[in-house]
Amino acid sequence: MKDLCNVVLLLLLTNFIPKEANGLELNYIGCFQKVLSIKVWYIKRSDGNFDDCASNCWREFSIIALKNGRECNCVARVDAAVASWQCDKLCNNKACGGLEFYSVYRFKPLSIHDLYYCHLTPNAKESAIYSRNFDSLDNLEMCAHFCLEMNMTFFRKDSNKCDCFQAVNYGKFFKRTSDIISTACPKNVNEICDYLFEHHLCLSHVFATRPDYEFQRGVSTFSHCKIINYEIQEGCPEGCSKGWKGDSCRERDCTRNNGDCGDEMKCIESTVNSNKYVECVCPLGTVRNKWYLCEVFRENVALDQLSCWLSFAYPGDKDVSNDGIYNGYALSVNDKRNILSVVFPNLYSIGYVRIYGKLCENERDCSQLDKFVIKLGPSDDERNLPETCGYGPDEAIQAGNPMTVICKDFTYRSKLVVLLQSDEKIGTGNPTIAEMEVYEVSCGVLNGRCEQRCTESKDGDAHVVSCSSWTDEQAVTNSFYGCYLKVSSDLHFKKAGLSYLQCKDACTLMSKSLAVMQAGFKCYCGSSLNIAGNIPVEDCKKGHYGSNLIFDDCDMQDDFCNKVNGTLNLITTTSKATKHDIYDTNSTETLETIVIIKPSDESTNITSLQTQLYDSYNIYLVITSGVTTIAFLFMLALLVRELKLKRVIPKRTSETSGRSARISSSSEVRSSRNSLSVNNTEAI
Repeated sequence: MKDLCNVVLLLLLTNFIPKEANGLELNYIGCFQKVLSIKVWYIKRSDGNFDDCASNCWREFSIIALKNGRECNCVARVDAAVASWQCDKLCNNKACGGLEFYSVYRFKPLSIHDLYYCHLTPNAKESAIYSRNFDSLDNLEMCAHFCLEMNMTFFRKDSNKCDCFQAVNYGKFFKRTSDIISTACPKNVNEICDYLFEHHLCLSHVFATRPDYEFQRGVSTFSHCKIINYEIQEGCPEGCSKGWKGDSCRERDCTRNNGDCGDEMKCIESTVNSNKYVECVCPLGTVRNKWYLCEVFRENVALDQLSCWLSFAYPGDKDVSNDGIYNGYALSVNDKRNILSVVFPNLYSIGYVRIYGKLCENERDCSQLDKFVIKLGPSDDERNLPETCGYGPDEAIQAGNPMTVICKDFTYRSKLVVLLQSDEKIGTGNPTIAEMEVYEVSCGVLNGRCEQRCTESKDGDAHVVSCSSWTDEQAVTNSFYGCYLKVSSDLHFKKAGLSYLQCKDACTLMSKSLAVMQAGFKCYCGSSLNIAGNIPVEDCKKGHYGSNLIFDDCDMQDDFCNKVNGTLNLITTTSKATKHDIYDTNSTETLETIVIIKPSDESTNITSLQTQLYDSYNIYLVITSGVTTIAFLFMLALLVRELKLKRVIPKRTSETSGRSARISSSSEVRSSRNSLSVNNTEAI
């Protein structure tokens, strides 16, 4: 049974979508804005993208990425995940990328894993933060997924355990590709279960999770039972943790606890290639990076630019520190330079720099990068460095995890970025790094270093930001609706993943008159707010990362909270919201909402009407097909007359004039599902 569960899990994790391509099966992973493409070409046949692309990549690669409906990429790694709906191009009726996005598919297991190193001193092994039985995962790739899901940087197979950890210890390391021997899995010879070193068979070895691995995140590698043990369980007697569902509690449930996506991402369910696909997505305008964080997407402008590197990995094997390859194993340092410089073809405003360190044998080697300095220059002259971007951490981080330096001045235009040792380290040893990344400025980073309004624009190919004062700042207390960039003052975060009306109910329970929905899914409440930067409501509707919709009441249309204007063609009855409703959107104590729509506003041959006033509370009014408008009005009039004669429900005056009437039923009326009170003139 466990083997069967593992097979099912593997299919779910890749959203199994078979597609014949020389016997290959294409499995959808997701939509991404960045890929490391090794081979690229365009396919002329609009119906052959999948077959031709996979066929041309299968010998050397395991992942393909299709862009804009016809560009085929053989891919080594992917980054910058976005919502699947942004890959809106089709080829042969399958997701085939977008104008700037890639639909990524896996068509065979990885044959080469990102082996980072092995310790020459076994007693220096790291302590695992998370660990589980390797047999329940079957192969190294599944072990990588488990550790990546736990947001860990490294993994290893050790004594039949899959271990995950975040940082490595000091020690003597070894990596030489010619000595590596891979071993196939006993259950599937196409999968890799272990690596051995020909001259060091007894040593365990460590792999990096983040650069080369990516998986579908809608299904977990372990059961999210209320009592969790990080293993696959055939059932959870005590039930699933909030945000998970299924017999083994491995499927995300977007209707509860935001699908356990946290407070910075929204759980959404999409249909991709006729299959349901659940994912945690960042707000529009941002991407999910390899550290499971949302950020504004920027290209690494240092990638493959002219650079001076620090050292050589092994004789004749250059290790360029801006080539997109995050080699972190030990080096034999032959170069005595103590700087690393990257020259750009154009002037850029630098927002931040990421430095990845090398593995270190001891603290002395690692400390060479303590308090390193990032300098900027207007030309390619390393002697002219008038601007200091910033400084590295007091204690450098070795291998796998970046050290990020955010520049102090976002307006300075630079053609040269240089890494220098700190004054106290110069002459004490040679620093070595694995990779340098350089990114342009953005309003999404520290508001572009602006005190008030930040605006982005392009100067040729370069991004620039400019600062200005708010011109429409105002204070609001109630009866307000609008989309704004700035919201401050009396603001309390409630919960992510609520619908607009759930957010309003939550604020009402807090005795706050105003609800604020940030980026379309983060609920805040307040009574007295300072707002500024009015932007189109469409930005709030799209869920842009900088948008804030402020409202005290609204009309739900297309799952969005619109401004209440004029007379509405619907009447609702609601029971009182409870705290349980707000925190558990899968609660049985749902708001009972009945919707009556004017027949004159619909076609005469209606099969069903569906109106969703609450994202998580779907009530359907089904009208049998074949009923004409006149017949419907006649039957409704008879029903109203019958109710009046029998006085089943006393007539009441509508609580609202010129818009939807909300009637709070008494406890006696709520005891019967068929007891409703509506104003008959507004109902029709």
